[in-house]
Amino acid sequence: MHQMLPEMPYALKTLAIGLLCIAAARPQSSSSVEDFTREGLDIILSLDLSASMLSKDFSPNRLEASKEAIQFVDERPNDRIGVVAYEGEAFTQIPLTTDQRVVMNGIAELETGLLEGGTAIGMGLATGVNRLKDSDAESKIIILLTDGV
Repeated sequence: MHQMLPEMPYALKTLAIGLLCIAAARPQSSSSVEDFTREGLDIILSLDLSASMLSKDFSPNRLEASKEAIQFVDERPNDRIGVVAYEGEAFTQIPLTTDQRVVMNGIAELETGLLEGGTAIGMGLATGVNRLKDSDAESKIIILLTDGV
């Protein structure tokens, strides 16, 4: 105990400086708890990739015009969005996700000729419905993009 007495003032000074530093930082705590719930939509974009989508009556063509029309994806951070593509048959390009970058990159990669030719609108719609059937979202939407040919 005798050996600690000379070092006690130094330890107290160090402790005091440490407490002053903490006080200067002004730590704060909040006793209120905020509960954030986000209710998003589940949206399936069902996109026609048939050869008729290459018609140039829209600039540069119908397919690219459709891709531009769905740029709203970036403005939907709370929604899960998926992409279904169809020609003569349909497939899921992107399952439901909140990652807008993944959705936009998946849309950019779509082109005609990925599947057997034709326009199976029913298959595109049915694949979208299958993607949404097990969803717990209160609102489920399918946006069908086609030229109808």
